[in-house]
This record gives sequence, C-alpha cells and structure tokens, in this order.
Amino acid sequence: MKKPIKALAVAGFLALAGLAAGVTARPAAAQNEQQPVCSAWLMESSRFMNVPFGAFMPDRDFIPGSTNPQHNIASVDLPVNIGVIKCGKELILYDTGWSQQEYHRMTGTQHFTPIADQLKALGFDVNDVTKIVLGHGHWDHAGQIMALPKATLYIQREELRGIEWALNYPNPKISAQNNSPGGCFRTPACGYEPLTLENIYGKVLHGQAVIVDGEMEIMPGVRIHPAFRAHTAGSQLLEVPTSIGKLVFGSDAYSSYEGIRDWMAANIQQTDTVQQFLAYEKCYKITGGYENCVSAHEPLTYTDKYPLTKNSWVGANGGRMAELTLAPGESSRKPH
Repeated sequence: MKKPIKALAVAGFLALAGLAAGVTARPAAAQNEQQPVCSAWLMESSRFMNVPFGAFMPDRDFIPGSTNPQHNIASVDLPVNIGVIKCGKELILYDTGWSQQEYHRMTGTQHFTPIADQLKALGFDVNDVTKIVLGHGHWDHAGQIMALPKATLYIQREELRGIEWALNYPNPKISAQNNSPGGCFRTPACGYEPLTLENIYGKVLHGQAVIVDGEMEIMPGVRIHPAFRAHTAGSQLLEVPTSIGKLVFGSDAYSSYEGIRDWMAANIQQTDTVQQFLAYEKCYKITGGYENCVSAHEPLTYTDKYPLTKNSWVGANGGRMAELTLAPGESSRKPH
C-alpha cells in the first residue's frame, strides 16, 4: 500500500502545482459562440447485483411484512451509467465506468462490457472522444479513462485534494481503500484504489487534463457545476443543452432519480447530505424540474418508470443502453 500512496502524493502535488492548468472561465470570444444542441445516450458499464435497498437509500430500508411500497423491496440491482454526449464535432463522456475485472468479482458486479465495445455499438470509436468530464473519481466511474487516448480529462482540483488527503491519512480506519486488508466500507478513501488512480493521474501527468476550480463552460452551453461533498470532495455536475431542454448529469451526487424526485439521500459515501440536496436543487433550477436529471445508479433506469431513459435496448453481455435525446439532423443509433 505505501508505494501507491507515495506515488499518488507526488502525482497530486505536480497536478496541484500547475502541470495541468486549472481554468475557471472560458474566454469571452468563446462564450459568444453559437450554443449547440446536443444528442445524448446512456451506456450501462456494469451492474451491482442484489444490493440491500436500505444500504443504497436509507429511507427505503426493507421492513419484513410491510405493505408500504417505500419499505417492501429487499434488494435492487444498480446500473453503473456512463453519459455519452455529442455536441457538433465534440464527443464528451460523463464518467467512464469500470475496468477492473477482479474488483467486479469482489462486488458481485455483472454485465461488464469494455467501453470501446460499447462506443462501437453506438457507432463511435474511442478516438472520437474529445472530453471526459469525471463526476467523481471512484473506481466504478473512473476506471477506463486511459482507454480513451485522445480525450482531455476534466476533474475538480478539490477532488484531487480529497483523494490525497484520504489516502495519506495516518489512521487506517480512514485511509482504507478497496484492496486494503479487510477492504473498506464508506471510509473516506473507499473507491480510490490504485488502478483507478493510475487512470486519473495518467491523464494528469501526460498533460491531458484540465484541473477545474468550480464552475466552467467547456464549450458553448455545456457547463460544469461544482457539487462539492454531494458525494465526494470534488463532485461535479454537467449541464447539457438538448432538444428536450437542458439535461444535468450528476454521477453519484445523483445516484437515484427517485431520490431527486422525492428528496431522499442516496448512496451516502464521502457525502454531506445537505450538499447532495443542494445538488438536487441545482438540477431543478437548471432544468425546471427533476425529469431531466441524469442518475448514475437508479434501479429504474432503462424502464418506463424513469421516462428520460425508457428508449432503451440490451447490448453486449446484457448491458443496457438508452437514447435520451437527439439533436436536429442526428440519426438514431438504436438498433432496429
């Protein structure tokens, strides 16, 4: 464990010292460019199976014998969703899903498909991806970054600080991560294991990362919003203009669509529930409601009960996909 942590500290120091430039605003000329209308899809990177509902959403804990629909579901399957966003010539991914097969076995995760194969099913290539906006740096969301060789990574400086603080904390009850002896469960470092950090810091050290400080417009109309501590120290949302109105992708700050709709905390990790609720409010303010808030782990994803995602189909290895919205002139990529 000591060697990866020391390497992380060096990499993080270099990033925070300025090898990857932090930008807080686009130049004025760029802000005046015409705002595009974007197309968007969801890809299921993998699926957590048979998760106790109360562990995911405390307000939905299972009560044996209850007839209350809030408390009569024992377990749920949770998708791990990746957002695919096409805005003109730009192809943006929001999160990148898993890559660590041995960790899948640890968690009982199923239906994993490599991101290259998923993109190919939509008619894209890994070399088409120009930007990756990382909602946060956990293992199930940042695992395939280095499979996207031409993409620039956007990550909050606060996320890098949070990673370094947690992994270098002297008390192992706080610094334990997924392949520490005994593993981890909701520790501040849980989710930041070495292979995922190689993906994140690989982009940073190769000069393919933008370290973001708060809010940032990455192209006209496509805007990063900070959601610090809504799931991790440097969580961030992504606002996207589309033909059905603005979408807001939320990663694990928006773990549950039902949570956003009903104002319930979900998937508490390094989470301040006050900040999670403020992240929910941000989506209501940007989109005018909850319907266009894009969740990372909602069990109802790819069904009629989550209407934004209902135009769905089953892809490779049982993983699901959904076509959320198309820009004018964009052809459907759903198989016929």
